[in-house]
Amino acid sequence: MKTIDRIFFRTISLKIVFFFLVSQLGYTPVSEAAALSITAPSAILLDSASQRLTYSKTPHLRRQPASTTKVMTAIVAYENLSLSDVITIPGFVTSVEPSKIYLRPGEQYLVRDLIRATLINSANDAAEVLAIAVAGSMPQFAKKMNAKAKAIGCRNTKFVRSSGLPANNQYSSSYDLATIMKHAERYPFIVDTLKTRRMTIHSLSGRTIHLKNHNKMLWRDSREVIGKTGWTRNARHCFVGHMRVSDKKVLVAIMGSHSLWRDLTALLNFQFGKSWGSRSVHQKMWALPQRKQIQKALKKAGYNPGPADGKIGKRTESAIRRFQKAKGLTADGVVGPKTWQKLKAYL
Repeated sequence: MKTIDRIFFRTISLKIVFFFLVSQLGYTPVSEAAALSITAPSAILLDSASQRLTYSKTPHLRRQPASTTKVMTAIVAYENLSLSDVITIPGFVTSVEPSKIYLRPGEQYLVRDLIRATLINSANDAAEVLAIAVAGSMPQFAKKMNAKAKAIGCRNTKFVRSSGLPANNQYSSSYDLATIMKHAERYPFIVDTLKTRRMTIHSLSGRTIHLKNHNKMLWRDSREVIGKTGWTRNARHCFVGHMRVSDKKVLVAIMGSHSLWRDLTALLNFQFGKSWGSRSVHQKMWALPQRKQIQKALKKAGYNPGPADGKIGKRTESAIRRFQKAKGLTADGVVGPKTWQKLKAYL
């Protein structure tokens, strides 16, 4: 009897330990991790509200962060400068390695536009100019970056260059990158910048520079995937940002990917479910009663989606597209927050 009791309590103890690891440390069952086929050696999904890990793969592995570093650069610049401050471009800028926007010595720019160039175009020259403007030298700026990282809870991060260009003993982890992104989302300016596909900035003398976001998910998927990309030969492809569907948001970080957009899509589908059709309403985006409400609202608005049965087929998707077009929204067939806000008026 004592032997049976020992086996019973040992089994219970192992189960408790297992569930603790899953819920607190973010270990994902091997079968789920394998099913995702993530090429990155390190990746994480972190629920923004609860801080619960919904997926992780070696989340504390130290790797080179490449240009995802620029999220911390933007934070430190934002917290130490005014967006309306004017910066005169120093002479060293011509020696900074690409990618860059080819700033010219003596030009003047607003801080807000240099941060935009840093996050949208991944401009190394803009990132390093911001560092000097804040701290006077790159080593002093790196100290500020590392102090900030430590203060917000990063334990496996050390920055050396504000641009994320290769440097000895520079590293972070996917968990720490997600932590940094969580802090960045305190600042709407940074979030709005990361959402921007294209924009134009100007020097104070009028020179125009066109920016285009390196994040291809802004074009490839109707669901919200914003963030900062990064790549060097040794770091491979990296990404930090968030994914949002309706009111559900998760932070995401990937390091060392060999196929970034495939990995991001796999994580997006893992979190929110695959779409019905190529760009249709997503299976986990709305519960069955809500899908029925969508159909009822469409019918009352004069766009017949067929029976209000919660099944989103081609007829319902067509009705959604026609409704969106009439309301001046992106006609992608996906009921996101903006479309839902318009539809609710008909319920």
